[in-house]
Amino acid sequence: MRIDLGSGNRKFQNCVGIDRIAYADTDLVFDYNHQLPLEDNSVEFVMASHCLEYVDDLQAVMQELYRVCQHKAIVCIVAPYAHVSSHIVNPEYKQLFNEHSPRYWTHSSDTIIDQDEFSLSDRNSWSLLEDEQPVMDFRVLRMEFFYFPSFQTGYDSVELSLLRQSQLNVAHQIMFHLLVVKKPITTEEQLLISQTEILEEPDYVKEQRGPTEVEEELEKEPLFFLDHISSQAKPTAQKPMIQQPVTPPPVMKTTVARQQPMRNSGSISRSSTNSRRSSRRTSARRPKYQRSRAIRRR
Repeated sequence: MRIDLGSGNRKFQNCVGIDRIAYADTDLVFDYNHQLPLEDNSVEFVMASHCLEYVDDLQAVMQELYRVCQHKAIVCIVAPYAHVSSHIVNPEYKQLFNEHSPRYWTHSSDTIIDQDEFSLSDRNSWSLLEDEQPVMDFRVLRMEFFYFPSFQTGYDSVELSLLRQSQLNVAHQIMFHLLVVKKPITTEEQLLISQTEILEEPDYVKEQRGPTEVEEELEKEPLFFLDHISSQAKPTAQKPMIQQPVTPPPVMKTTVARQQPMRNSGSISRSSTNSRRSSRRTSARRPKYQRSRAIRRR
């Protein structure tokens, strides 16, 4: 059987809706401050979304849930986070929840939850139950916090853990996934269940989650680039330049004209020689008086 405790007007899927008010989807109108009209070990899944903060005795209700659940049943609890100023003064809230709440629902000293999530505590042991308190064993499979918008980005998990445990108005909601243990079970088995089991949750919490780490890294851009003025900045490795093969320019074929022998020079020298010979012959044929005149004229 699957039950939705305090189902209201949005009953969880495939569950029997139990509520004190007769809503349209309510299957069983019942005040769950009293003993549930269910058999022992008959429930395999419990959804308790924003209902346990209104109960009169939280430990009594948790003990009753433990009775009706079978071994390895899953219980999902969504509740207001205690460290919010408006939650502290809300007169309708009879119970408040934080990261230490599930430590009062088991006697086990071991947990798979990171110790940073409950670091501000005076006891290192996970269980805070006293020996004389009622026997119940809810082991935490997952514990998730929902932060106000101003804390959804810019902080790592350790910073958020310290902030929400030491200051008000950091986280507004908490969700537990609990494993009902009625037989011996090891920490390794709990870890395996937390990693392999599909942990169901209300649809509205998906909208309340902030951006994931991957989305945050993609959106994160530096405001200033100071690498050029920082003396401590490490030089960035430059990519090796790939030298492109140099293609030689095309060879231009030049045609050299063959130089023709100069015939005119030979003809000029011959003509000058002939003119000299003819002038000698003419001068030899002249009479002597003509020669003397010619000499005078010279």
